[in-house]
Amino acid sequence: MEFKIFFSNRSTVYGVLILLFSGLFALYLGKTFIAQQQTVIEKAIRLQPENTARNRQYFGKELGTLMYHNKFTMIHQPDPWAAFSNGQRDIYPYQLSVSMLGLQGQLYDTDLHNPVTLLLGNIDLAFVFIFLFPLVIIAFTYNLLSAEQESGTWRLIGAQAIHPWQVIGRRLLVSITTIFAVAALLMIVAVVYLQLPPDIRLWRVSGMVGLYLLSWFALATWIISMGKSSDFNAAALIACWVVLQMVAPAILNVWVTWKYPVPEALETVVKQREGYHEKWDLDKKSTMDKFYAHYPQFKKYPFPEGQTFSWYWYYAMQQMGDDEAAQGVAGMSAKLQQRQQFTDIATLLLPGIQTSLRLNETAGTDLQQHLRFLKAVAAYHEEVRLYFYPLLFTGVSSQQVDWNRFKVAQFKETADDKGGLQLLSAGIFIVLFAGGALYNYRHRTYHF
Repeated sequence: MEFKIFFSNRSTVYGVLILLFSGLFALYLGKTFIAQQQTVIEKAIRLQPENTARNRQYFGKELGTLMYHNKFTMIHQPDPWAAFSNGQRDIYPYQLSVSMLGLQGQLYDTDLHNPVTLLLGNIDLAFVFIFLFPLVIIAFTYNLLSAEQESGTWRLIGAQAIHPWQVIGRRLLVSITTIFAVAALLMIVAVVYLQLPPDIRLWRVSGMVGLYLLSWFALATWIISMGKSSDFNAAALIACWVVLQMVAPAILNVWVTWKYPVPEALETVVKQREGYHEKWDLDKKSTMDKFYAHYPQFKKYPFPEGQTFSWYWYYAMQQMGDDEAAQGVAGMSAKLQQRQQFTDIATLLLPGIQTSLRLNETAGTDLQQHLRFLKAVAAYHEEVRLYFYPLLFTGVSSQQVDWNRFKVAQFKETADDKGGLQLLSAGIFIVLFAGGALYNYRHRTYHF
């Protein structure tokens, strides 16, 4: 009976259809976005050996010149969940091509992006759950009690029912069931359409989404339990949505940027460039001594006396640029970790942002995954250097190099699990507001 009354309202049907269509459209956009990246990745895998062959054709006479031009690519393979929550894969590069030159100058050499597109962001199913579902929850619940009061039927219910708040509870349960049915249907479609593996992450994501939606039902129930008018309830709930989803995150972002500035980002670039360029004017022996201190195993390859230039010395200069920028790199990495830790704690009071962070984390599309990708690129770059340094020092020709040794490297790592923070964040809202609503229904609404 309650379901029949609930769906007799045409706006209820529209709300359900909006969620379904926006969810399906978001699934299509999320999958298309990742599919475009997959196309670029497949192209990069195909082109690296072709580019190497072309470089050998044009620059193969001298291995030092060839290594100046030739690049080695590492790609950040998207997880199947990346189509569910695109996260920051539209901001950070998902593939990096590096040569034997200084690393730090190449890590941040990325493609140009349309700033308007970045401002708007991508729409994926995580976005629909985080931002659109709460609006429909507000539309379904804001007048559950006030409509009865304004029509004059609440006094009649209070006179006839032993526990009149149970009437509101049943209607609230219908709204919860409807919203969860739509969410479950979209999750099933996501599993099939995105080919998501039915592993522990599926249950983790479903649990996080369910808790998040319940936190909004708890907040809505507390607002309507105050017994105010429908206009007040709607305005209060919309204001909560704006503050929790837009204003507070923007303030938090400004605060984090101010509290943990990252001047090391510019310092790293300047140090790396100065560390390399100033070596042109210094004695070659001082450069080589620092290089041997970094790689003592290469002391057996002394720099030829009287020689004005050699690739041997040139790549040692490049290495010194990275070494002199190392302190700035470590400082920047520490600041980014501090920002992440502060954000994890601060967003305990912002369940929407906390849920978004954890979904990105599960999908492997967050900042932490990108930082791990940069570390993997640095390790790959070091592997390339350690292989080619002896070949350069001993004058090996490009025909003697095993080029098949370095195919396109792939980075794919299991994400962290901080789902406990999301459970705590949503749990605080559910307990706090559900408790407040229960108190109001028991002690206040009887008298309206």
